[in-house]
Amino acid sequence: MAYIVQYISDFSDTEKVRAACERYTRLAYKVKLYTHSTNICDFCMENVDVEYSENPMEQAVVSAHKLFAEKCQFYMERGGIYSVDPYLFPQAEKIREMDYDEALELSANGYNDISQEVILAAKRNSIRLEILSFDDDEPTTIKEVSGVSEKIIQSITKDTDLAVVTLTEIPDKKGATYHIFKTLSDENLYVDSIMLPAANQHQQDISFCIKAEDRQAVERVLAANQHSLQFKDIIIKSNIAKISVMGAAIQTQSGIATKLLEVLYESDINVMSIFTSEIKISIILERSHADWAIHEIHKKLIR
Repeated sequence: MAYIVQYISDFSDTEKVRAACERYTRLAYKVKLYTHSTNICDFCMENVDVEYSENPMEQAVVSAHKLFAEKCQFYMERGGIYSVDPYLFPQAEKIREMDYDEALELSANGYNDISQEVILAAKRNSIRLEILSFDDDEPTTIKEVSGVSEKIIQSITKDTDLAVVTLTEIPDKKGATYHIFKTLSDENLYVDSIMLPAANQHQQDISFCIKAEDRQAVERVLAANQHSLQFKDIIIKSNIAKISVMGAAIQTQSGIATKLLEVLYESDINVMSIFTSEIKISIILERSHADWAIHEIHKKLIR
């Protein structure tokens, strides 16, 4: 008997939950359902193999692999993954297909509905994930995607829980940067997006992003170790945002960063820093400009 593995987060609408499960039981599929809810409808209790778990999504992926399931479906409130947050931007478009690596980048940059651990488990076991809702049968499918999407950019995320730290006049010598980040790491302080320009006259400045909530702790730790770390000043800038645009086309098409910067230039938005990876471009800018930047990028590079 063929299996369908499902994760359902909300059982408040019992008729819709029943319909989602019954769709496959009628076709003689065996449905295995994972959830952390205790409010299970009677139909599911009688006709579906229900398993409670503290990590139901990850367990669903592992189970789908063991059972050779035809589908692994996550029923979520949003009913898919969108080009931008649909609650904030009405122009958001549902993404029909997304590669595992794109989904991982998305999860690392502000998409919180599915964790990186779940996506990694799906990628490791070659499990196709369908993200959908009871009201929309058209899912976002996360899988290995061959070829490149016609869209330059698939999705945009925004992170406003950031501050930028700059340390000035660090000696240009072996181990200087290591000791800075080792000091922060020893205090379990998270660092992201490190900017290290070429040294000038045997000195260099270094900038990096931290969580906004860690600002006081970072400032305290660095100030306490200023003499041994040998930097001159600490400058911390809040009220910033990081916008990340993602898409597999970034690694194959030239000029995407230029197009992105052109959109921001035409929108009179200043770029503080820019970082790139194989399928992601991240930009640091003033927090007050973030929503307008996303609106313009979406309008000109996605739609």
